[in-house]
Amino acid sequence: MPLNVQTLSAKWGDYALLDSGGRLKLERFGDCVVVRSEPKAWWSPARKSLWDSADARYFDDDKKSARWEFFKKVSPPKLKFGKVEFLTKFMDGSKHLGVFPEQKPHWEFIMSMAGAFGAKLAKAGLPPRRPTLLNLFGYTGAATLAAAAAGYEAVHVDASKPSVEWARRNQAASGLGSAPIRWIVDDALKFAAREARRGRKYDAIVLDPPAFGRGPKNELWKLEKMLPELLGACSRILSDTPLFVLMTLYSIDASPIMAANVLCERFGARAGFSAECGELVLEPEDGLSYPLPLSIWASASFA
Repeated sequence: MPLNVQTLSAKWGDYALLDSGGRLKLERFGDCVVVRSEPKAWWSPARKSLWDSADARYFDDDKKSARWEFFKKVSPPKLKFGKVEFLTKFMDGSKHLGVFPEQKPHWEFIMSMAGAFGAKLAKAGLPPRRPTLLNLFGYTGAATLAAAAAGYEAVHVDASKPSVEWARRNQAASGLGSAPIRWIVDDALKFAAREARRGRKYDAIVLDPPAFGRGPKNELWKLEKMLPELLGACSRILSDTPLFVLMTLYSIDASPIMAANVLCERFGARAGFSAECGELVLEPEDGLSYPLPLSIWASASFA
């Protein structure tokens, strides 16, 4: 089956990749400039003079004493994406601030697909309703809130209670408190299998599974072993008026075409099926440094 393989790059006013290299990246979140480790930045920095402008750096050479070090007094920045507001924070033991800017093209895709749902229902002779979206491994809710802002009815699942609580704070900050979102702390595979047994259906499914993880009851997750089972459950809960399945993978030895192949295997027999895949890339702000690839993705869409 022919595949559309493409690179999706994120450019965003509230975020910028300033430079990368030497297994580090220099970024701006709002007005705050930070240095974080980046194993994929094998090259040398292109704009060495900029690195002294950093407000903070995350040191994780020694995992036991990984920490943020601040060179200036800074507050965690708030980031805006349309109606959605992301609250960030600095946490010792984690280089992540609570949002993955490279996924901005996915938020835009999710929002753009909502408009096609009315025509899909009309074509099937069905009455108007909101599209339903399931976000598995939803973290702090970026994709969920983008969906809610576009009119979806969303279910957000993550095994981490602190992450789900963070997502709910993002919901409040975004003024989306009345949006139809269910927030669930659960193991993604168990939840999807349970929804299949219940006969629940979703028009769109987003999944961002890690290579390795633990559920809320210490359930073991290994991507290579358990992804086929998860996608099998997803195929059973995808509705008869499907919009898309969107999957992002990171920190694994895989290619975009591998990711697309597993979606083709599970969803390729559906009417109107097409597949796309590629990489999520951060483009440097001024084009002087190199683009930074961070994860691979694949999507199944249904015309």
